[in-house]
Amino acid sequence: MVAGAKYRAGVRLERWMRFDLPTSWRHGRGLAAKTGDIIKELGCKQSLLLTDAALIRAGVVAPVVGSLAAAGIEYTICGEVTQEPTVALVDDLAAKLDLTHCDSIVAVGGGSVIDVAKSLAALAQFGGSIGDYAGINRIPAPLTRKVIAIPTTAGTGSEVTDGSALIDEAAQTKFLVLSTLLCPTVAITDPEMTLSLPPSVTAHSGADALTHAIESYLSRDASIATEPFSLKAIALIAQGLPRVYRNGKDLAAREQVQIGATMAMIAGMNAHMGLCHALLMPICGLYHMPHGRACGMTIPYVLEFNARTCKDKAVDIFMALGFLDPDSGSEAVSESCYARLRDFFAGIGITGSLCDYNYHAEDMPVIVRETLASVQCRYNPIVPTGDDITRIVKRMI
Repeated sequence: MVAGAKYRAGVRLERWMRFDLPTSWRHGRGLAAKTGDIIKELGCKQSLLLTDAALIRAGVVAPVVGSLAAAGIEYTICGEVTQEPTVALVDDLAAKLDLTHCDSIVAVGGGSVIDVAKSLAALAQFGGSIGDYAGINRIPAPLTRKVIAIPTTAGTGSEVTDGSALIDEAAQTKFLVLSTLLCPTVAITDPEMTLSLPPSVTAHSGADALTHAIESYLSRDASIATEPFSLKAIALIAQGLPRVYRNGKDLAAREQVQIGATMAMIAGMNAHMGLCHALLMPICGLYHMPHGRACGMTIPYVLEFNARTCKDKAVDIFMALGFLDPDSGSEAVSESCYARLRDFFAGIGITGSLCDYNYHAEDMPVIVRETLASVQCRYNPIVPTGDDITRIVKRMI
């Protein structure tokens, strides 16, 4: 929360609470160059280094490769995660790669790379197709292979989260594999690994992180443990993201956004996402737009919808964003706040409508049906109806 701001929303202590952080989070500038030492600390000797070929060409992976060699870790490099993960991509890699002798998977990349690494660790142990594990808690036992996640973006939070998001191309939608057993063993966040990100990727990943922070704060499962993570994440991202969008070499701003992104997902993993992320599953599946761009287009309208029943929390969010003064009351939340949030996203290049992505009226029933089917709706402060979803989507057209 912004320094000096009052914490308006009441803390609910009458409910049972659970807070998990199975991943060991390690942060520091230049820390990626110590990856080999961390793998040795885990008792591992043979690694698959999973990444994106573009990151290899750009030299981003070099500090990690050098550290593996220096630590005497045997490794194989796979740079084939060049797109958002699909069922076919994960299943094909599982069949092609020999993971029999691999005791660890080092994922260097964005959320797609890390989600594929977690999925491969599961398939290498249990077999089948990744689609077999769709849903909640369908991973049958703890993973024997260690997953070390080194994000090169600051947004998805996949380095600490309990799931993988994948595209089912046949159904033209996304789905989640959710289990705390999927959490990476170690997350290494190093802002130097994000310095080569272009402005558009910086904006999209940052919008994703900010949405995680907002949705986790609004969630029905938000708690006294998760809410400070959510609010601090909102403040860090709001302060750092516009700066780093303008100047990608601003290491201090990179670090603010990266720490905020990981904090947002620590909150999100425990409090869960809501209606915005439920909507994004069919929207991204239908229109193949970047997930973070879809977040920025959707979250202002979902926040406005949810504020009807949790206006005090909306005040906290807008204070953390820097849009309201610390002494503001719930009456201060007005259309101008939501307009400022849309302007915030416009300032990092996230504008447009679904029509820009070839929206058709016949898509609406698909969006409504897939959104209502998402488990994430149950955590939203207002359980949406089909009419609610239709009204929100119409504002995005």
